[in-house]
Amino acid sequence: MLRNYFLVAFRNLLKQRLYSVINIGGLTAGLICVTLIYLWVNDEVSKNKYHKDVDRIYRVISNLTLEDGQILTWTITPGPLGEFIRSNIAGVELAARTQRTNMLLQYGDKNLIEDCIYTDPEFFSIFSFKIVQGAQHPIGLDKNSVAISQKLARQLFGNENPIGKIIKGSRKYDLEVKAVFEDIDTNSSITFQFVLPFEIYKETRGGGFNWNNYDHPLYLKLADAGKSAEIQKLINEQVRKTQKREGDDKVEFIMQPFADSYLYSQFEKGVSVGGRIKYVRMFSVVAIFILIIACINFMNMATAKAATRAKEVGVRKVVGAQRPSLVSQFLIESTVISLISMVIALIVVYATLPLFNTMIGKNITVNFFGAAFMAKALLVVLVAGLLAGSYPAFFLSAFRPVIVLKGVIASSLGGTFLRKGLVVFQFVLTVVMGASALVVYRQIQYILNKDVGYDRNGVLTFSITGNLAKQYQAFQAEALQLPGVQKVSRGDNSLVQVNNQNGSVSWPGKPDNSAIMFRTVCVDYDYLEVMGMKLKEGRLFAPQFADSNNFVVTTKAVEVMGLQNPIGQKISQWGTEGTIVGVVDDFHSRSMQEAIDPVIFFHLPKWTWKVFVKFDGHMTSQVVDELTTLHKKYNSEYPFQFTFLDDDFTSLYNNEKVISSLAVVFTALAVIISGLGLFGLAAYTAERRKKEVSIRKIMGASVSGIVTMISQEFIKLSIIACFIGCPLSYYLMSQFLEGYAYHQDLSWDVFLITALATVLLAVGTVIFQVKRTALANPAESLRAE
Repeated sequence: MLRNYFLVAFRNLLKQRLYSVINIGGLTAGLICVTLIYLWVNDEVSKNKYHKDVDRIYRVISNLTLEDGQILTWTITPGPLGEFIRSNIAGVELAARTQRTNMLLQYGDKNLIEDCIYTDPEFFSIFSFKIVQGAQHPIGLDKNSVAISQKLARQLFGNENPIGKIIKGSRKYDLEVKAVFEDIDTNSSITFQFVLPFEIYKETRGGGFNWNNYDHPLYLKLADAGKSAEIQKLINEQVRKTQKREGDDKVEFIMQPFADSYLYSQFEKGVSVGGRIKYVRMFSVVAIFILIIACINFMNMATAKAATRAKEVGVRKVVGAQRPSLVSQFLIESTVISLISMVIALIVVYATLPLFNTMIGKNITVNFFGAAFMAKALLVVLVAGLLAGSYPAFFLSAFRPVIVLKGVIASSLGGTFLRKGLVVFQFVLTVVMGASALVVYRQIQYILNKDVGYDRNGVLTFSITGNLAKQYQAFQAEALQLPGVQKVSRGDNSLVQVNNQNGSVSWPGKPDNSAIMFRTVCVDYDYLEVMGMKLKEGRLFAPQFADSNNFVVTTKAVEVMGLQNPIGQKISQWGTEGTIVGVVDDFHSRSMQEAIDPVIFFHLPKWTWKVFVKFDGHMTSQVVDELTTLHKKYNSEYPFQFTFLDDDFTSLYNNEKVISSLAVVFTALAVIISGLGLFGLAAYTAERRKKEVSIRKIMGASVSGIVTMISQEFIKLSIIACFIGCPLSYYLMSQFLEGYAYHQDLSWDVFLITALATVLLAVGTVIFQVKRTALANPAESLRAE
């Protein structure tokens, strides 16, 4: 019996080729989207999950409450906190601080700058970074021990055994390779090429390593994850009790499960409110929407062509077929179509996966023949098959043989309320996806083109390393002579992302309980000119004024300090008093998802470690070549590694750009799927009304009148869908834009464009198909009468 079902299913596919192509094409497009979204979502949700006992690993978060009730959340902690927890808090098995940097490594004639982390000995016990060679607990064996990745081992030593080899770090540390670890999994949010003892970092920090400086991510491994709330409470109680520092009541340390740290990185009022998880949820919903749209195509096509199969159902019932067997027959047919669509979809996904990886900036790999993947694929096939075939199966199997065989059913099918409802629902989803994709795209363009308060074009930046620190003045003087170079300066931060945030600024009239946080940038002369900052009042730093320890502040800083006449006012930063000599316009010192912060520019050249070069954008290649040569002259041991400020800015929004691209691609596919379904539905509607059309033509009806008569039903349905979909998408996109402190307003033209595009899609698709019927020779249709 089952074999017969499959034979009938394949026979019907071959017999009704147009119907089969439309159904398989629509489902294939839908399953391509579903599979690609699944691969992306699976990669996102699996981040950091591969570590052993990951449920017992926590990241410590610092919450600082300001006097106005605002809570600042940092994913870094004071240096001594890790040691304090390790020594005083029961229930914490392991604790490890980390500090990211990059460092020059030298071995023989090889010079490499690689990513590094300083950390405590417990690091490799907390996380499952696999040691493949050497000591299993390499950090802490001695102060100059180092663990390196397999990739770095190959780069430095080739096929030689790296264990015991001595490499030079930053030209001053003799580091002995104690272990080699497996290259970091792409599913890790912590990435590095080598690991050094935290003690080395403490030496470099000197007096800056204290409870007042928040610099280090801190990770804990608990004995019992169920006691995390109790341990968190104990940490805060013990810190306040034993440290007794002023302001401790404003600081609270909370513990976030490490498995959540990647997806839930956004905090409001000290509580995690989301992050990348919102995109995971959004595209999971998109996948469901697209699958539903594709399945609706199948349902509509099946019910619209019910008349062509009504007699088949009637005959089967007359000869003894029961309703369950008919239901099984139609469900098997839909599942066969779903299976064929899935096979084609997987072939397309396999072929386009490299392109998809490039678009989303990932390196997703998948074993298409693995048991787990195949099981999930078959589950989707069954769900799609049952979802698409359920209504047609029960609808067709309910026909009464007597009515069907009399031919009465043929005149009443194809215009049911449910079919119209499915068409409207399908187009509502298409409208929501289309409007949402347009809003997301416009928001990204708004961000990338908004005036951020500084000029990020034509600025090149690189780190001050090696001999360059001592020879900076000579380098600067020579660089200024290069063709195309306009200005050269240095600072401790790029304005694209100012990480320093502190509350150590004092000014006349500052309230005793003030906890206002400022971002501070230490700079040299010409830094503000390189960045194109707009002077509002006073002057910028200049050599003729001997601006040692003077300040330039932003408008926001003046506002929060409540200074009526800021120029000449004395303020202090980190205990150093100076004078405000200028006020510049506010600028975005972080992502536009965050509000503008008050910023202070501190003329303190000795605390700068990045060079910024302003150049003529028309001479980029020449400037880069000349600077590469000049850098080699002054700092030959270090490779010249630079970035452009505009690229750094754009990289802040890589995630949003990926989301925008995905939204556009999947929306386009959803539109194609809807168009295919509408095309097929119009084809069967026109076929069913072919004799009516012929009679009307004989009676004098025009082609345009006939086309209008048949297509107006679909046009009405698309308009109804727009009236439902546009308000729904408005609500959803309002929620999306609230995640940005600065965003475009929702414009009415977004919904007008979406609505017009939807109606035009319906009109164009239907008219294209219906016109063929209207132009046909009436004699051909009426010959059988």
